[in-house]
This record gives sequence, C-alpha cells and structure tokens, in this order.
Amino acid sequence: MEQPPDSSLRNRIIPALVVVVIVALLSLFGLSLWSPGSTSSLGAGGRINEVGQLVRFDDGRTAPTFSLRTFDGQQISLDQFQGKTVVINFWGSWCPPCQEEAPILEEFSRNLDPDVVIIGIDVWDRQEDAAAFIKQHGLTFPNGIDEDGAITIDYGVSGIPETFVIAPDGRLLGKYSGPVESVEQLRGMIRDLMGAG
Repeated sequence: MEQPPDSSLRNRIIPALVVVVIVALLSLFGLSLWSPGSTSSLGAGGRINEVGQLVRFDDGRTAPTFSLRTFDGQQISLDQFQGKTVVINFWGSWCPPCQEEAPILEEFSRNLDPDVVIIGIDVWDRQEDAAAFIKQHGLTFPNGIDEDGAITIDYGVSGIPETFVIAPDGRLLGKYSGPVESVEQLRGMIRDLMGAG
C-alpha cells in the first residue's frame, strides 16, 4: 500500500532537521571552547589558563607532599625543601602560555634567594615532548613529570600554567592560575602571599 505524499515527505524532513540541529549545537559548543576572547580553552591534555588570577589560601592548609624523578634523573621530594619557600609551576609542552612563561621562570630560577626553590611539574604530556620543551627553553631548575597524575590531583590543578607558593613551614599560601608575565610579578606575588601568610 502506497504512503500518502505528505507522510513520505515528513519521513525525509524530520531526520534532516535533526541532523541540522545536532550539527549546529556541536558547532556552537566548539566555538565556545576555542573563542579567542575566552579566559581558558582546551589544549592537547587539558585546560589552558590564558588569563592570570591570584588565589589566596587563608585556611592554613598544608601543601600535599610528593616526590618525583626529574628529567635529569634525580629523585626529589617536597619534604627535602622544608624551611624554604617553594614555588611549584605546573606546565605542559603543548600549552602556548607555558611556552611564553618558561624563559621568565628560568630567569627567576637563576637569581633566587638561598631560601627559595622552584620546581616545575609537567602534566598531561608525553615525556619526549616535555624533554624537548626543557631543552628548547634551557630550563635548569628541577623539572619532573607527574606520570600518574597524583600530584596534579592533590593540588587541584584544573588548568595550566598554574603556580603555587608554599611557605617555609609547609603551608600552601596560594596559587596563580595563568602565565606569569615577568620575574618582578612573580617575586611580588611571593612577597604578597608571604606577607598575608
């Protein structure tokens, strides 16, 4: 038995409309993730923090302890730096703001006070890409890869770059989400957090 003409037309139009709506929604979703005006976007391994924001931790929480193997084969742990101010920078080789701030972090590391340490932790990355990043930027301060993601989870890192400051007594003072733009900005941030702590 032959279908009425309007039923056949309806059977072709409805699936076509559904496809158009799905494509439009996916396009809008993609545009919202990659729009140039957004403060964060998704990169190869996670979220990229493109705009900086300082967050203070006033609750006296202790920084999660960790140990990791650096790219030059040393085993380091947070505990060995007790009594020093520790700056931890989470980064990834695929992250453009991380590439921009790498020379600043290296310059900072070359002129440290004896009571300040900086550690880089590579996340959501491939080891060979991270090693190439370190070589490309001539990074001499300790850098290791968070292979199982435990350090990243313990610190609550949701995007990179992200820089944490730990007081000499082990308290987590705050973090800066986004790329640091100068050595003086980083030093000022540490002074502010230490003063508030």
